[in-house]
Amino acid sequence: MDHNSRLVVYKAQTKNVQEIDKVRKQINRAINDALKRGDKVAVQALTKTMALVFCAWVEANFSKIIHTPYGFSLDEIQQIKKIYRENGVEKGWEKCVELGTLKASKRKNSNYLPNIRLELRRLIQQYIVEPSLLRNKIAHGQWTIALNRENSAENKQLTDSLALLDVVTVSKWFKVHGHISQIVESLIESPSKTFHRDYWVEIAELEEFIVETENWSLEQKVNKLKQKPTPAQGSK
Repeated sequence: MDHNSRLVVYKAQTKNVQEIDKVRKQINRAINDALKRGDKVAVQALTKTMALVFCAWVEANFSKIIHTPYGFSLDEIQQIKKIYRENGVEKGWEKCVELGTLKASKRKNSNYLPNIRLELRRLIQQYIVEPSLLRNKIAHGQWTIALNRENSAENKQLTDSLALLDVVTVSKWFKVHGHISQIVESLIESPSKTFHRDYWVEIAELEEFIVETENWSLEQKVNKLKQKPTPAQGSK
């Protein structure tokens, strides 16, 4: 890969991220309609589809981020890709954060970076890695009951997670991942300036959102949808 091909990949993945986000919005509208109708089968099918779309969005976004112009060197990009291919999504993101914070550590008074690295790893584990486990089960036909790695017995924990999966949870994944992406992208693109300036604001907004949405439920969402007037009612 050279710098020109890096830019080609970056532009392509930027377009892919935008298009996948449009799909997310369409699915979300369809889920809202199904919730208002009380169509539980459609809600379940669309929610699991939205979970698959989330993981596609994460993968495209990760590729976009690591190919950011004036960010990682070509050698660093290859390092990240190799780890991602051989060890999975978690190690790929961790390597991305590790290389980014190494760049940011060149700035004076950056002794808080180890804590930032730990916090980013925690967020990546909870909002990127764990959803990817559910996505893998859904993608391999384990729609309701999840099996263990060897496909020799049920994975009760993941089965329970599949049962609890709803549009509120998946929508939260998208929102949190947007914040994580913004943080990591500024870490890669401007490790000595923008990242140090914007990290605390971004992480504060993210933590506020997580606390605010902690008790959000599907039932609350349904009640709000039913309270909204239909277009015909609103025009009277």
